[in-house]
Amino acid sequence: MIRKPAVAGRFYEARPEELRAEVSGFVKPGVLPAGRVAGFLSPHAGYAFSGAAAGAAFAPLKNLHFDTLVIMAAGHTMSLAKGALLAEGSFETPLGAVEIDSAFCAELLKEKKLFENLPRAHEAEHAVEVQLPFLQVIKGSAVKIVPLLFNSTDAALLEEAGRAIGRAMRGRKALFCVSSDLSHYPPGKIAEISDRSVLLALRQAMRNSSPGYFDLANALLLSKASQYLDTTACGQAAMTAGAAAALELGCNDFELGLYTHSGKVSGDDSAVVGYGAGYFTEVSPKPAGALELSPAMKSELLALARSSIGACLKTGKIPVQPLSPRPEFNQPAAIFVTLTLGGSLRGCIGSLEPRTALADMAASYAGAAAFEDPRFERVSEAELKKIKIEISVLSPLELVKGAEAVKAGVHGVYVKSGRRSGTYLPQVWEHFKKKEDFLSSLCLEKAGLSADAWKDKTVELYTYTVDAFEEQ
Repeated sequence: MIRKPAVAGRFYEARPEELRAEVSGFVKPGVLPAGRVAGFLSPHAGYAFSGAAAGAAFAPLKNLHFDTLVIMAAGHTMSLAKGALLAEGSFETPLGAVEIDSAFCAELLKEKKLFENLPRAHEAEHAVEVQLPFLQVIKGSAVKIVPLLFNSTDAALLEEAGRAIGRAMRGRKALFCVSSDLSHYPPGKIAEISDRSVLLALRQAMRNSSPGYFDLANALLLSKASQYLDTTACGQAAMTAGAAAALELGCNDFELGLYTHSGKVSGDDSAVVGYGAGYFTEVSPKPAGALELSPAMKSELLALARSSIGACLKTGKIPVQPLSPRPEFNQPAAIFVTLTLGGSLRGCIGSLEPRTALADMAASYAGAAAFEDPRFERVSEAELKKIKIEISVLSPLELVKGAEAVKAGVHGVYVKSGRRSGTYLPQVWEHFKKKEDFLSSLCLEKAGLSADAWKDKTVELYTYTVDAFEEQ
């Protein structure tokens, strides 16, 4: 089967000489990020708008040796329950034919619940096609492709499919491309906030080894910004699968190469589409999973926590947080808010898992610590003036084999046995001289288990670190 061009003359030049010149103009000299690169993100709009970002993604690949490019792309033309392949033949562009790696496709099709051969999904689809002239300009006809479309909302299926792609890439000289644009049709200023939040979420998903984090981040963003935009990323499904493939291949980071939006080209910022170029990489040492917060951001979060308690004292409600201009504040986060009065605990509430965005968590858990901690009476207006607020932003939980993996003074610990569980933040170490005493108190006083339950191999122990900061 030869799949003929569907968008030549609309998304890009139809005549070979003009097309080669158009693409070559976007492919400027570039340098790959540090570490091993397993895949990259490239946009798929008309070249007049997204060509610069696509060129930035492809240019550094010129000297990277690979025989197959797996293109995980957004499916725009029909609903897809699985990954949709065009499993044999070739794609034709004005620059010639690009052969499909039929052996690779056949390996994926063994996973019947994850992939299907669905040529009609590719007939009018542009998201794979627009990547090909860039591939042809930098690699000629030497590289085969695996054309694959996704638009499922089943995050578990997408992660499983991405893992399968990663496994199939092992032992091959293969690279993957995630073909996705970002926000659709918000004003330029909203696009900048949403898009940079999405791209940061992709980085955090890689650093946390959690494609589900990326899915949650997009859901939270869309809930805050739906009045402005149609989608946070039209290829969200492909991006989730791409993150899973990268993790399967040992990657632990995502590095942004270039960000732009259509308004920066057209000059019209009223309704834009966002574009990003970046790389899925394996770097050493492994980056920390917790969000990186500047001193100014920490001060803002503490002020937000205090103002939320004050507002609740007056109205009985915690203020709803809008989309933040800081991408970090729009990220899913696990935090604890601790209140002290005269050096003594006055309330502490938090979550070990990311549930809502960081700004929401700071506001709501400050209110919960002040008014819902069952160990204390509600905070009064007079007390609020004297209370000191501390926020602890948690790294992802890590299941450990035993107490020997727990670092005194460094790790927070979460213990779980059946329905009983409890945690001590790292700050609690100051009350104990020995690790054994810390763990015994945690089990007995917080989790309601026997004091020596932490020695039981059937009891689950998790560690985490915190970025803790408090009012001065």
